[in-house]
Parts: sequence; structure tokens; C-alpha cells
Amino acid sequence: MITDHPDYGGTGMTANPVRNKRSTMMQPVMLILLLFFAIAPVAAATPDEPAESITHHQFAVAGRSVAFTATAATLPLDNEKGERQARIFYVAYTRDGANPDRRPITFVFNGGPGSSSAYLHLGALGPRIVPFGPDGQMPDAAAKLVDNPDHWLDLTDLVFVDPVGTGYSRATGDGKRFWGVSEDLESLASFIDRYLTTAGRRTSPKYLAGESYGGFRAASLPQVLAEDHSIAIAGVFLISPVIEFSLIDGDDLALLPDVLRLPSYATVHLEQSGMLEPAALAEVERFAMGPYLTALAATPRDAAALRALYPEVARVTGVPEAVIAQREGRVPLGLFVKEARRADKLLISRYDGSATAPDPYPDSSRTRGDALFDGLRSVLANAMTGYLAESLGVHTDLPYRLSNNQVVRRWNWRSGIEGRGGYPGAADSLREVLAENRSFKVAIAHGMTDLVTPYMTSRYVIEHLPATLTKDRMTLSLHPGGHMMYLRAASRAGLHQDAARLYPAL
Repeated sequence: MITDHPDYGGTGMTANPVRNKRSTMMQPVMLILLLFFAIAPVAAATPDEPAESITHHQFAVAGRSVAFTATAATLPLDNEKGERQARIFYVAYTRDGANPDRRPITFVFNGGPGSSSAYLHLGALGPRIVPFGPDGQMPDAAAKLVDNPDHWLDLTDLVFVDPVGTGYSRATGDGKRFWGVSEDLESLASFIDRYLTTAGRRTSPKYLAGESYGGFRAASLPQVLAEDHSIAIAGVFLISPVIEFSLIDGDDLALLPDVLRLPSYATVHLEQSGMLEPAALAEVERFAMGPYLTALAATPRDAAALRALYPEVARVTGVPEAVIAQREGRVPLGLFVKEARRADKLLISRYDGSATAPDPYPDSSRTRGDALFDGLRSVLANAMTGYLAESLGVHTDLPYRLSNNQVVRRWNWRSGIEGRGGYPGAADSLREVLAENRSFKVAIAHGMTDLVTPYMTSRYVIEHLPATLTKDRMTLSLHPGGHMMYLRAASRAGLHQDAARLYPAL
């Protein structure tokens, strides 16, 4: 997931390494029906790391009870001298008795950077999930976990990974050596390599799944793993990803971020009005990438053509035309969050434009906090620590870091960046892996009312890669909801259906 700028005029969540703007890709949560568990005896944990815990469970798969083993443990990362640099915490669910040569294994990350894997673990993919309402309503912070009917364990074994500085993962010294674009990818690639060897899974079909900045990780890692570790990835599933940061962070001269976000604004307005349908969305997309982009980019500027667009921009977004005119047709994220429901004295959520909260500063331009994300963090933090201790037998004095703001503040966005104006990007990595590995596949899923990583950014990337690489191998699906669309039961089920098309039949 990504944090954004609180001020009214900002472009929302940004991660510009040139300007060193603050940016955090926040991440969500997941999986399966728990029928019973038996916790294996474990050694007492030391104060500075949790002891390995192996527990045995029965989960429902295709209507019958199937045995799985859950391993919650840490793996060390050492430097070339053999000196301990960090320990990475993970939770792995593996099907008992399965053939490791055929059974897929998927490594799962959330984003931030600075977020643990709890969002996808307890929100979408894992065997137990937080009981959000049918439409994603936030439960009480003390809500008990429930069985997940849409877990992915019928398709693949799962390894939920907490990058250094998140969850129970810790560096032995200053974690800053791991907090950068390239450093993060290198540490996660090393973890995957070591896990595959330790668990005896090097011959298994290997997949990656990531949300938000975790989607960037999952899109970038296949090339790193192939080139530096001789590990081939069969496919990746990107949930609300940012593939190219240049498409979500703009300024006065960068038009595409505002243009690509316009259909998401329209989706929020259409859903609120009860008129959200494919035909209406397609019309807005054509307007955004046609007349709207043309008028904004016209050189020399055509003031009359711009003014002629203001009524249509106001109609599709719900933002008053006078406000649109003040910004000469452009609608930064901070402005939309503030103005879309100003008449009702409500702020909408950047993470899901259909979620609202009372505006604490209705007469100012301030947009502090988020209508959805702020409450979600407290619910997940409580649920994750309880689940790890009570169901998975993890006991430690370490605090579980659902999200670590220090990681965000100290993240090295310049690390390993080439081209595209100094922004991180994974499109070229995907391009090269698609060309070199002809069986490699990419599935992308977005929530339609996500304003943090708008769905049009991924569509733009797909459309501007060679069709010879993407045809039948790179797909995009849209679901009701926002950045964490899986908070809605129907969209969580839709993600599982998407995943079923990515994995081979077992």
C-alpha cells in the first residue's frame, strides 16, 4: 500500500526518488477454511526472535478436509563473509503428501514499503480471515477470525513473507541496508532461494503474488531471480500493483497520472449514483485518453478547448465545475478526496473511493487521515498477533510490526533506478522475462474505486508492451471495491477465480 500527502493540493500517494517524496505502498490480507488445528510442541522463544513453530491443520478443499502443515519461522540472511545480517519471518502453508515436483508454491508480499504480509494473509489468501461485511464493512477491533471460503490453498502452497523491518523480521544492525528498491529485491530473492533449498522445493512450479508495492516486488523479482539465482518463476499475480511509479506521481508537466486516474474518479461517482456499468466506464476511459488528454497536452495551449471540457469533467467526477476551472481541468487526488463529497461534509478514502468518513476540517483544505485505512490497521494488527500466537504457536516478546514508518522514511528510492525520470518501474523487467520465458504469465487485478493505484495505470502498461509478448499471457481484471478489493466478499471470490486461471490444474 502507499501512503499519500495530506495536503489538499497534492497528487496523493507519491514516490518520487528525485524529490525524495514520502511514499508507502500499503498492503492487504487473506485465505482458507480452518476445521481444526493441533499445535506442535515448540521451544521457548528468545526475546529477539520467535522460535520455529510447526502446526498441523485440516482445511476444506473442494468440499473435503485436507491436511496441511503450517510453518512459522525465520530464515537468516548472511553476507559473503557468513556474517548474520538479518532474519526474515515467514508463515508457510504446505499440503501434506503432495508431490513437490507438481505442487505449485507461491511467495506472497504486501507493500508499503514497510508493511507486513498480514493484509493478504488475513484479508484474502490465507485460511483464516478477518470477518469484513459483505460490502467490506469494518468489524470491531476485537473481531474473531473466520474460515476463508476463498483461500488459495486449493491451487498452491503459500509462503507469506515479511520483509526486513516488518512483522517479526529484523536486521542484526541498521536495517537501512535493506531499505531501498534494489536492496529489498536482493534480500527477498535471497530469501526465496534459501527457502526453496531448505524446504526441498527447488523443483516445484514457483509463483509470486504481491499487492501494491508488493506488486512492484512481484513484477521485478522474476528477472532478479533468473539472472542472479538461476530460478525460473512460472507466473505472477499482481493485486492493486504499481508497475511504473511515473504513472502515479505527477507534477505540472506530467499529465498522465491525472489522466489515468480520471476513470477511477468516475467509477466512484458512478457507483455512488447507482449507474456503474461497463458501458459507462468505457465511455469515461475514451474521454480520458482522447479529448481530455489532447486538450491538456495541446501545445500551444487552447484555452477555449480546455474550458469546453470543464462541464464534462465535472459531470463524470462529481466535483463542482468551478473547482475544475480553478485547476484548469486537472483533478489532483487530494482535491478529489476533499471535494467529491464536500457538500455532505464527508471525506472519501484514497484506498476506496466508496468509503467515507466525516470531514474533521470541512471548512479548510486539509485532508488528514483516511476513511478506510486508518481503521483497517488497528483491526489487522490485533488479529495478526492473536492468530500467530493462538493458532500457529508463535510466542515472542518482539512487537509484530504491521507497518513500519521508519522503513518508509528511510527508503532509498534512488537505488538501482534507471531511466523514466528517476522513478522506479517494473515494466521493462516484465518485458524481458516475457521474452525469455515463453511460459511465464502475468495476472493483474484492480479494484475499480482504488484511487491510490488506479486500474488504468496497469492497462496503460499492458497496452504499451509488445502484443507478441502479452497476448494470452498478461491479463487485467477489475473488481468492485478499492485498493483492498478483497475486503468485499464477492471481490475476494473473484480474485480466487482469477488465480485459478493462472495456476495449472492439479
